[in-house]
Amino acid sequence: MRTSSRSVGSTLVVRATSAATFTLLVASLSGCLTSTGATRASTVSDADFARLAASQTEGVDEARARLAAANDELGRAKLGVVNGQHEGAFARSDQAAASAEQSRAATETKVGQDSNEPAQLRLARDDTRAAQRGKDAADARLAYSRKLDVSLRAQVTAAERKVDLMEATVNLAKLQALESAGIPAAGKYDHEAALRGVAEARRAHAAAVATATEAATESALAADQLRLAQP
Repeated sequence: MRTSSRSVGSTLVVRATSAATFTLLVASLSGCLTSTGATRASTVSDADFARLAASQTEGVDEARARLAAANDELGRAKLGVVNGQHEGAFARSDQAAASAEQSRAATETKVGQDSNEPAQLRLARDDTRAAQRGKDAADARLAYSRKLDVSLRAQVTAAERKVDLMEATVNLAKLQALESAGIPAAGKYDHEAALRGVAEARRAHAAAVATATEAATESALAADQLRLAQP
């Protein structure tokens, strides 16, 4: 018995449709599984935190106070960078003055050599020595201003990392408060991720503090060199 081409075509269409339907069903199930297994948030929302009574937020209040202090420290560090820029301006001014003194001494030397007068030659030598001392002091001040700028900026970075640490601490305190109060919404959040956030912020802060400490030491050494170079 022969099967008509129309019957074969209909069968193929039905099979293709069934396969497409099965594929869509699998994709839909996969999407549901992925959504169900999605990573939980680690940052507590304001709406969930508001579920707590004032008497249940003592730990959060303390963490927020430390965060406010860290922000104040960051503001002072940024102001220090602005004030430190004045030292750089003075250093550049000293460089220009030292260069002018050296040019003047060079001119006096040429005059002394041309005239061969002992008094002029002595004046040229004295001015050349003074100009060199001025240039050494100007170079030392420029070096100090650069080290100071690096140090002050490193302090800003350290202060920024401290703010990050305090923010992570506040978030963890919020989650702990929700958990302690037995608020069901606490289950939405990844406690381990919140802990990791604090640990990572603490490591970043420690590294920034180490860098700032090293930069401060170099700045202090440059300040000592500046004092020794003063004429």
